[in-house]
Amino acid sequence: MNGSQSSNLYVFNRYPKMTSTHHEPPKKEILNHHNETSNPFKTKQNIKERKDAPLDFTFTSDRVPVSFVEAVKPFFPEASIIEEYWKMSTIAASKNNRDGKCLDMIELSIKAFKQMVIKLKRNTVDNPFAYFYGVLTRKIGGVILSGIRRRRGIFRGKY
Repeated sequence: MNGSQSSNLYVFNRYPKMTSTHHEPPKKEILNHHNETSNPFKTKQNIKERKDAPLDFTFTSDRVPVSFVEAVKPFFPEASIIEEYWKMSTIAASKNNRDGKCLDMIELSIKAFKQMVIKLKRNTVDNPFAYFYGVLTRKIGGVILSGIRRRRGIFRGKY
């Protein structure tokens, strides 16, 4: 015994009974099969789905800078996507700017977005939002590191 379990499966199918008056199986017209399904995915009727066109870049929120919208709109003209990219940049800024110094987030976000677009055109990015966030996080970290090095007099590298 190797510890595995098994079971036998029996299927009993009905066979039409041959009587003395009927020497042939019943015809398909006589049989009453249910041809319609009761699956709700296949029988959905009168379901109203909203088919609205997405809002364009003119409907972006006021908290998204105009220069960022101008940089993103040729590639993603929908307001929701532009706002999502800006939300990712504000999240990256709040997580990485611990000392509270004012960084030029618009410029860094545009540079990170342009780098992401290059990778998108080469089909090397699976999740563009995550890639944008990662590039922006590295750029913010580089700016903060270069500021620390500049204060200590050990400047090298360019961000």
